[in-house]
Amino acid sequence: VGKARKEQYERLKIFSVKDLIFHFPKRYEDCTRAKSLKCVEDGEKVVVVAQVLEKRAINFFKRKNIFKILAKDEENTKLEITYFNNIYIYNSLKVGKTYIFYGIVNVYGLVFKMTNLLILKNFGVIAKYSLTKGLGENILKNNIKQAVSLIKKDYNSLPKHLEKKYKLIDFKTAIILIHFPQNVAQYKIARKRLVFEELLCWQIGLLKLKKNEQKTLHFLKTANMEPFLKELPFNLTESQKKVVLECVADCKRTTPMNRLVQGDVGSGKTVVAVVLAYLFAAENMGVALMAPTDILARQHYKTFSYFLEKFKIKVGLFVGGLKEKEKKLILERIKNGEIDVVIGTHSLFYDRVVFKNLSLIITDEQHRFGVKQREKFLNKGDAAHVLVMSATPIPRTLALIFYGDLDISTINELPPGRVLVKTFFVTEKQRLKVLKFVEEHIKKKHQAYFVCPAVEKGQRLVANVFDYAKMLERVFSKYCVGVIHGKMEAKEKNSIMEKFSKGEIDVLVATTVIEVGVDVSNACVIVIENAEMFGLAQLHQLRGRVGRSSLESFCFLISNDLSKENVSRMRALCETNDGFEVARKDFSLRGPGDLFGQEQHGKIKFKIANLKRDFNCAKVCRKEAEQILLKDYELNSSENSSIKRNVNEFFSQEVNVL
Repeated sequence: VGKARKEQYERLKIFSVKDLIFHFPKRYEDCTRAKSLKCVEDGEKVVVVAQVLEKRAINFFKRKNIFKILAKDEENTKLEITYFNNIYIYNSLKVGKTYIFYGIVNVYGLVFKMTNLLILKNFGVIAKYSLTKGLGENILKNNIKQAVSLIKKDYNSLPKHLEKKYKLIDFKTAIILIHFPQNVAQYKIARKRLVFEELLCWQIGLLKLKKNEQKTLHFLKTANMEPFLKELPFNLTESQKKVVLECVADCKRTTPMNRLVQGDVGSGKTVVAVVLAYLFAAENMGVALMAPTDILARQHYKTFSYFLEKFKIKVGLFVGGLKEKEKKLILERIKNGEIDVVIGTHSLFYDRVVFKNLSLIITDEQHRFGVKQREKFLNKGDAAHVLVMSATPIPRTLALIFYGDLDISTINELPPGRVLVKTFFVTEKQRLKVLKFVEEHIKKKHQAYFVCPAVEKGQRLVANVFDYAKMLERVFSKYCVGVIHGKMEAKEKNSIMEKFSKGEIDVLVATTVIEVGVDVSNACVIVIENAEMFGLAQLHQLRGRVGRSSLESFCFLISNDLSKENVSRMRALCETNDGFEVARKDFSLRGPGDLFGQEQHGKIKFKIANLKRDFNCAKVCRKEAEQILLKDYELNSSENSSIKRNVNEFFSQEVNVL
């Protein structure tokens, strides 16, 4: 291709022949069957087989031409076809001949009309691609045909026994059929092959990450937690004790721990992290905790300081909102090893952050960080142990697929004294009752959250924090209403949260910026507007902002969407407070895509696989990946050579796997 075409392809992130081959269609249009005009609805896009009866050209000034064609289908129903400024099509259509037309039919009583429609050579499936300015679909398809012709017929990217076992077609045939299928069946068998290969590479890569047998010098020797547990103002639950012991057992080994601790909202994951931080700091080994938001980092800083500083363990905070003078001071202290436990956000990725003896890395809400980001953080410690915390509970089967590079521990009980949040699904008509209910609690000196899906007024008619706050200021004129959202500067957000924590703000109007890391025990009511806009897992996280003390707590889900799907989702949340049960229901209603989108695991973008649609295939690939690595861990055999190359390419944007 020439320079201009090259630039067009680069805009689509196509830099090579292989990129072009893997630029798969975004959708397909089924043109395998013709439809009778009498059965067509107005505005329907259909295939019509019709014979041209007559044609005429209408000339206008400024060289604008309209071409009219009269045709009839097999049942003699008349069809009026119009083309604008397309003399090539007009001349190619011959009176008396029959053609396959494809396009939108407009129905005016008994008159059927089509405009600027396609003429197909044969029935089939039309692939539709992502394009860019100047690059038409025909040019793209011709280039793809050229690229596909370069694939050797005997090229094999999967072991033959897997192709045979799962009845998969060969690679070249799959590529041809994914781009140029003649029918839906061909597309399906092509996709089956390509999805299997992509998910197999993904699972092998994750398992290679998990089974990295590097040695570490940072292992616990005594791991005496008794002094710490004696000072705790509460007892650990049995579930917490079990998880702590699993982590300690990992950290006593000479191979680094790589463990996920997942648990429901308020189950006490942070305390597990604090115990481990104490054990490492007590043996003069450095600890760093990375949180996705400034608010969550500051919350952790308070918690860790409260529990650890009585043991003369120094805790430091390094976030983007600090003044430059404060940053320089804390960076020097981190470098010299004067700070035992560093709490921060993605700021900890910066090259200028140098640790003296980093031995334990804790990441909270890790799915918000990419694999590439985590890897950069890991490189700051020499084979450090890794503890990952997630407050988005997912069933174990799902966890094994999404977190294939991690061992999994689950905290499945809540500490005593925690109350269950009562959840109600209401429509807009009941909003006044909800507001009165909230006011009754504010009178008792309690606090409330109101969550909106938008920051400002947009095209979609959904609640936004600014207009909503103005409305609440009128309703709760005697009380203080605050606003917090993601577009605020970190300093301003922290100031608002500080006031809310101290009780200076009675009602906080927020976006999902409060989803994690906000712990105000006096808040006992949360109202979520346009609840249909959020996934169940996210609604459960938002609900977790209340019920954080012995106060009776309430969650109101306001939505006017009474569709069967939305009502089922809202009822699922009203019926249980168990995050794992919510996740199971979410999975049965919508598949895993709502729990973790395609990009969630390490920001990896699949070329063709979709974890929501292909979850069962991912489970199969997990088992096959385990078998392959069991027999040939380094993937050095001839039948695995292509897999090895593909795994490395698949993860090349993120981490070095092999």
